[in-house]
Amino acid sequence: MKKATLVLAIVATLTAVGTAQAEDATAQTVATWSATAVKDTTSKLTVTPAGNLYFQYAAGNKGFSSQQGQFDVTVEGGETATDFKLTSTLVSNTLTQVGTSGSTLQVGVNYHGAPVSKSAETVMIDTSSHKLGYGLKSLANAGKQPGRTSAQDQFDFSIISATADGTKAVTDYSTLPEGTWTGDVNVRFDVVWTS
Repeated sequence: MKKATLVLAIVATLTAVGTAQAEDATAQTVATWSATAVKDTTSKLTVTPAGNLYFQYAAGNKGFSSQQGQFDVTVEGGETATDFKLTSTLVSNTLTQVGTSGSTLQVGVNYHGAPVSKSAETVMIDTSSHKLGYGLKSLANAGKQPGRTSAQDQFDFSIISATADGTKAVTDYSTLPEGTWTGDVNVRFDVVWTS
């Protein structure tokens, strides 16, 4: 009887030790959503991004994920216009690492295979050359008629370059410091009505 009690006491002690060791492993993270609310129903042109961008590093391919970002374009048509042109230009695309490293990431923006750059306009719609804008094609004729019309399309976003400290270029993203990069990707949209 005493042997059975001793064995049970040892098993109970080992189980308690095993449980205590398993509780030492914990993990925690914080999710962040940028939030802005805007209502504009009077401007000649409004563009509304649908959601935020999130790039996750994948160790398997030593790179960051790419993402599609949808947006809504609303145009107040020109009553006497014969032609309508919508273009986009990249304004800013730098993400900076939170902390002291100064590491940066550059976000590339493409519209159906055409790069959106800071140095030149990317033509999305141009009725004079019969370029009708993929998902935005319903704006091509609406832009020449009175009233408001909306359409949706998307950009393709990806990380196209990086620095370790703000100046030193990095081609192997696995060597980047651990952490989180934040910033804004801003694209300017311009409309021209021609009579």
